[in-house]
Amino acid sequence: MALDLKLSDLSRLDRIREVLAENDANAQFTSLGMTDLRIGDTVLDDLAEVVRRMLSEAGRPSGSNAKIRMLVDPIVIRRDGKPLKDLVAELLSGFDTTVVILDDGHPVLHADEPILAEAAERSIGADCIVSVGGGTITDVAKVACERAGVPVQVVIQTAASVDGYTDNFAVVLQNGVKTTLPSRWPDAVLIDTVTISQAPLILNASGFGELLSIYSAPGDWFLANELGLDNTFAPVLIDILALCGEGVEEWSAGISRAEPGATTRLAEALAMRGIVTGTGGTTASLSGMEHLFSHMLDMVAGERGEPTGLHGAQVGVGSVIRMAAWEEFCARIDEEGLDIARMFPGVDAFETRVKDAFAGLDPTGRIGRECWTRYLTKMKRWHASRDRIEETFADWQDLRRGHDALVLGSHEIAACLHRASAPKRFSDLDPVVGEDLMRWTVANCQFMRERGTIADLLVLAGWWDEAGVDRVVRRVEDACRAAERKEAA
Repeated sequence: MALDLKLSDLSRLDRIREVLAENDANAQFTSLGMTDLRIGDTVLDDLAEVVRRMLSEAGRPSGSNAKIRMLVDPIVIRRDGKPLKDLVAELLSGFDTTVVILDDGHPVLHADEPILAEAAERSIGADCIVSVGGGTITDVAKVACERAGVPVQVVIQTAASVDGYTDNFAVVLQNGVKTTLPSRWPDAVLIDTVTISQAPLILNASGFGELLSIYSAPGDWFLANELGLDNTFAPVLIDILALCGEGVEEWSAGISRAEPGATTRLAEALAMRGIVTGTGGTTASLSGMEHLFSHMLDMVAGERGEPTGLHGAQVGVGSVIRMAAWEEFCARIDEEGLDIARMFPGVDAFETRVKDAFAGLDPTGRIGRECWTRYLTKMKRWHASRDRIEETFADWQDLRRGHDALVLGSHEIAACLHRASAPKRFSDLDPVVGEDLMRWTVANCQFMRERGTIADLLVLAGWWDEAGVDRVVRRVEDACRAAERKEAA
């Protein structure tokens, strides 16, 4: 499908709305509620004017008596060597501004209930929340706006680390499990390309890892649609996502060198990704098995009271794993064929396996019960779609071709990550993920969410035992070594 759309249309949100309205065959898209998106090296100069306009449109005071809550975490962010948060506070000095620092004692803030409750309580009575920082503080601010009844939210993005700045979802911790919840759109997002280009490489490399799920997650979304597990598949969203990856092979190396052109290109791509997530009526277009890998690692860190890794970095590694898992599934079908009847055990066949998988992490059984509730929902949906599943697998080659048209292989994704100096294997992550944790995460990630992925097909086919996981891990390592050899040559 040829779209009359390009990344520069991010400054023309009405044009994006038109394209979505013209291509909403399933009548599933939600309204793009963000009204102002600015990307550039002078956007901070617009902050006070943007806040005043948003307050006025919301029918709130827009002068010096307007109550602003500036939500931040303790992390120091610098712009041209100066503390950015001090600069933002100064730019907001014409209002009645209170700086709210949220600190849970972790090296990286956790969006769990205590922090969400504190943010909401300290925002009561505000006319506007301005969040400054990364994805977590942005999501906390979204929830605080909703709970405290704050009518305006302005986001200042400081790194190209995730795509959640420009969507209407919030990633939070519920009962120790990372969950994506519907939230509110930010009214305005200011993407300061100066601060982003000067952000630590680890943050922008993480965002690059997040970006590359556009080459893995659509595969899971397509499979779920074809098998009757998800009816939200919309080709126009895939086409818009293709814009995000245009020329990635040329500009990806610039991420590792902190080239402003490359980091700006990444920020634009992530902003468009966020809009796709928010308007598409589902996160499935960008969130498949690779995201489960990241969410599982975060859940473990939260339960153990350990530092969490960067979401996007984990997603990048997870994208290599996801594609290796698909390649393994295809190889096993080529070697052995697929026993469809075996793929329909009783709906409760995995209850013990799911609960046992999480018992070591949480002996109380709380996480195991939560995950089993979610997996049972998926199993019921799977059984209800048996006729469709059998019919689809009867034409396996057609299903395979349709899937492969939407993704890149594990070797290609690993090569992109390597050029950008982004993590591509589990041992590249910070904190480092040990071998045992990596294998446990890969083996059990499908049990934590209702959404179907390639990992579920491997489980149901009987190919997701220790030997099956080993085969996938070897494929991942082969892809990473090939990327390193290619660069060295």
